[in-house]
Amino acid sequence: MESRGLRFELSLCLLAACLAACGKNGGLLSTSVPVALDINEQTIQGYLPDELQATCNPAIPGLGNLGPDSILPITFDIKASQELKGKDFIGFARVELDHVTLTIVPPSQSGQTWDFLDSIKLFAQVVGSTEPPVLVAELNPVPNGRTEIEIPGTGADISDIASADKFQISGEVSGRPPCADVHFVGKVKFDVSLR
Repeated sequence: MESRGLRFELSLCLLAACLAACGKNGGLLSTSVPVALDINEQTIQGYLPDELQATCNPAIPGLGNLGPDSILPITFDIKASQELKGKDFIGFARVELDHVTLTIVPPSQSGQTWDFLDSIKLFAQVVGSTEPPVLVAELNPVPNGRTEIEIPGTGADISDIASADKFQISGEVSGRPPCADVHFVGKVKFDVSLR
C-alpha cells in the first residue's frame, strides 16, 4: 500500500513539473517567435492652416480634444510576416502584442514631440467583426519631451484575433491637437507562440 502512495505522490510531482515547464507559451509542443511589423507613415492633423504651420510653436498644443480618428486603424496579417515564412505550424498557441514604437518623422516641424498626447490605448479586432475590441497596449501618461514613444503591451492573448486573415489595431488617444501636422511611423512587436 505504501508503494502505491509513493507512486501517486511521485506522479503528482512529475505532473506539477511538466505543467510548470509548459509556461505561458502553450507547452512543450510550441515554438515562440518574435514578429515585428511596420506601421506606415500616418499624420495627425494640426489645428492651424497649412500656411501658418511653419511658424507655430510645437510646444504649445491647441485647445479642445483630439478626434477619435486621430490614429487610423492599421491592418495586420501575422501569418504573412517575414519571420513566419517557411515555418510549418498548425496555428497560434498564443499571440501577445509586446510593444508598439511610434516615431515622429519629417516633414513634422522641428522640435515636435508627443507632448500634445496625454494617453494612448490600442485595441485589436478582426476586420469586420462585431465582437468588442481587446485592449492590447496602453501608455498613460505619455512621457514629455520625446520624439519616440514605446507603448507597452497589456499581456492579452489575441491568438484568436491574429488567426484571422487580417486584423486591425486601432487607437484611442486623449490630448490636445498639435499646432502643425505630426507625421509618424512605427513598429509593432508581437510575441507569437506556434503549435
